[in-house]
This record gives sequence, structure tokens and C-alpha cells, in this order.
Amino acid sequence: MKLRLTDSGCGLSRGFTMVETLTATVLLAVILLGTVQYFFASRNQIEHAARSQWARGLMQNQYERCFSLGFRALADSLPETSTLFSRGALVGYRTTQVFLIDDSLDGLSPIDITTPDYAQVQVTFAWFQPSLISDSIEFVYSPQRDWGWDWQ
Repeated sequence: MKLRLTDSGCGLSRGFTMVETLTATVLLAVILLGTVQYFFASRNQIEHAARSQWARGLMQNQYERCFSLGFRALADSLPETSTLFSRGALVGYRTTQVFLIDDSLDGLSPIDITTPDYAQVQVTFAWFQPSLISDSIEFVYSPQRDWGWDWQ
């Protein structure tokens, strides 16, 4: 006796039903959208890091320029307001402010108002508009750090 399996119309079919096709399509779309979103988020993070690195490089240039000018030339040569920098479609503005500060801890505060004890330098960087400040650096520069400072 031989047993044969035959399709006698009891629900066996060849191919996919509409529900199976829709389920596979939705599953594929969810996987594809998640992958595409990951790529866009990664690209945005890379662009943000590149902009931040460029801004910090421009601020570092101003920091090094401060030390090359010397203490006496800071107030005249270093300050700038919304200096435009562009790289392709990127537009940024660097602002440098110098605040000459007379320290009252040296005991000569009311007398030595002509010679500041140190300078506080603040460099900010803004993207697209001067008011959108995103990065900044602040440092203090005293005459003792200057190579041309006279010790008398």
C-alpha cells in the first residue's frame, strides 16, 4: 500500500496572501526607515563636530595671536567685533573682547589705575548670525607672561 499526499483543496495554496505581503512590506519599511534615520543622525553629528572643530581652531588662533602681540598691545590690537569667517556654505562670526582688570589684592588698587594687573580675554564664536553664540574661550593674560615685561 502506497500513501500519496495530494492537494484536495483543503487550504494548501501556492504563493503569498495579501496579509503576508503587507506584513513583509511593513516590516521591511520599518527596518529601512530605521537605517536611513541612523545615517542622517550620524551625518548631522559629523557636521556638528566639523563646525565645532573649525570654530575652536579659529579661537585657538586668536589665543596664540594674543601671546604673540604681548601684554601692552592687547587692548589696541586684539579686540574684534563679529569678524566674518566662511567655509563653503558655513558662515561664522568671531568676537574678541579684552577687559583690563586692576586687582585690589596687590594693595595698590587706588594708586595704580594706569597700569592694569592683568587682562581677561574672551573669544566667542557664533554661527550664521552674530547673536547665536555656540563656542567660547576665556583666558587671563598678565604682564609676567609677556617676554618683553620689564621687572623694575
